[in-house]
Amino acid sequence: MENAQTAGEKRARLGDGGRHSSTRERILREVESRTSASTSDIVAATRLHENTVREHLERLRQEGRLRRVRAEVQGRGRPGWRWQAPPADTVSPYAGLALTLADTLTRVAADPVGEARASGERWGAEIAAQHPDAAAAARTMVIDVMREQGFAPVDDGDGIRLHRCPLLSAAARRAEVVCAVHEGMIAGILRSRDATADATLLPFQADGACALHLRTAS
Repeated sequence: MENAQTAGEKRARLGDGGRHSSTRERILREVESRTSASTSDIVAATRLHENTVREHLERLRQEGRLRRVRAEVQGRGRPGWRWQAPPADTVSPYAGLALTLADTLTRVAADPVGEARASGERWGAEIAAQHPDAAAAARTMVIDVMREQGFAPVDDGDGIRLHRCPLLSAAARRAEVVCAVHEGMIAGILRSRDATADATLLPFQADGACALHLRTAS
């Protein structure tokens, strides 16, 4: 298995060739070498100006190469942010395609989010119709589908936490459209069992996971 430094070096060789790409890759490698890091950690490690570090961290987040999570509460006040590199297996070869389609929909549709959700609902209905366990409860089916698609779902009883995103780079830039498709897909699965059911997907919550809430008659 590649260590974080090797993975970072490969990413550096695949950099965008821009003026600051080597600095950005250096910052990325610093984060990858840790479980998580604060902005001040990276400033201390690189000795770069804080504003420079913040700019590159944000750009890396937009590109889907880093994610930002809330730090644990330490005393009074709101906890700060920490930076993490998503696991390598969260990257999908279809992320670029998803982003291209989301960009196109945003340009041509009067209501891109509504169109995305409606498309997702049709997709979810098809998934439910083809599911091998026709007797599966809607919630069970949703969890099975999200696990198969690489979202690493965890059911905590009140809701479902999605700890990975196979389309992270696309979701980071077009969350309103990409996440609407998945929200609609989940709603479509639920409505195959309960016509009044619905779903709400809240991306990138405090712990870095997405929160999924299902509403059914039962």
